Amino acid sequence: MCCCHLACCYRALPAYLAIISFAEFILGIVRIAIFFSPASLLITNKSAVAGFILDWISCIVPTLMGLLVTLTILILLLAFLAAMGRDNKVRPRGEQSTARSLKNMWKSKPLHRLIQLDCNCPCYIARPKLRFLIRLLFLCVCFVFRIIAIALYASAGSGTNGGGMAAVCAISLIFLFFTFLLDLYHYCVWWHYRPQCDTKCSLLSSKHKRYIPYHLIGDNRTMRLGDKPCLDGSQCRNRRLEHILIFHFKDFKPQQRYCDVHQTNPKQNLYIGFHRTTPEAAVSIAHSDFVISTKYESTMLGHGVYFARSMEETEGKANADGAYICAEIEMGRVKEVGPGAERDSLRGTTHLWKDYDTVYYNHPNDSRDEFCVKSTDQILKWVMIVNQEYDGKVRNYRLDTEFDDTICQCI
Repeated sequence: MCCCHLACCYRALPAYLAIISFAEFILGIVRIAIFFSPASLLITNKSAVAGFILDWISCIVPTLMGLLVTLTILILLLAFLAAMGRDNKVRPRGEQSTARSLKNMWKSKPLHRLIQLDCNCPCYIARPKLRFLIRLLFLCVCFVFRIIAIALYASAGSGTNGGGMAAVCAISLIFLFFTFLLDLYHYCVWWHYRPQCDTKCSLLSSKHKRYIPYHLIGDNRTMRLGDKPCLDGSQCRNRRLEHILIFHFKDFKPQQRYCDVHQTNPKQNLYIGFHRTTPEAAVSIAHSDFVISTKYESTMLGHGVYFARSMEETEGKANADGAYICAEIEMGRVKEVGPGAERDSLRGTTHLWKDYDTVYYNHPNDSRDEFCVKSTDQILKWVMIVNQEYDGKVRNYRLDTEFDDTICQCI
């Protein structure tokens, strides 16, 4: 399936949830009709009453959403019928057609959020897993309540219509399952994101943790409550790679210079490095591993894989552009060098690899330090970002505007 079709499927999530809510609304009406029917004898049965209470606690929200969808459809139909004759008249310049007005109404973000029962809290922008877990918890509670309700309906006795209520309630579990699948799909699009340039069908490397959509990097934080950069700044001790890229700016250096880190804690030999490359090379790395650089002109510290201390500083070192990689590295035995003849003698060589695993270059400006590891086995895990100009998926799926503030949309 092409990317545009997948994007349309994702953008249609509110419509799918609206259909599910409408179906829940119909089943809710059916249950009310059966329960309060004089012939059912359910209203006098304690088990049936307890089941009905639990049933409605679990389905009141989707039923109300279904009622909202029904009312919205009726309003759209009435507006369309009322405007049919008016559209034949000459409209003032600048006035929208009825069809366009109705289309804009259906595309209203507040309406979509209400149908999806989707909070627009900025904290969810960079935390899709949190959003999914909260919604999953809600669905699990609803599922448990409905299972108990089915058991209570079924135990109401043969003289009542408890079997019918249990059957209708069981059917509603199907729509609960479909809601879970849609939430899972939404979560996968955000958390297990793949940029448009990654069209490979092969498995991702076990070291590859995730692609991060470019609009989530720290420089693009909205600065609203729950979506601000990390307040700890240079004192931040969170070494999660996603946190480093999402909640810090491009000039952030997660750790001190290696010699300072090693002096403070000699047993600490893990270090965070940043690598810049082309989108094509990034995709290849994601599906396999890094490749050792062997070109003479680009191996100042010898053959190996090169890293800088921050995203920003890779821009003055790498010969490629389009994607950033943040990696956790096992430094091993480290040889530190400074400017001068010793550093210059390393270009294009491998002779230090007999005794060392990493060469660390202490630049006169410590922000511009870089280091080279001899083996890809030292690179333990990574996350990646592909730049906007090489990744149209974010805009095609409208991920960059999905959590736009509702109030701003209504003004």
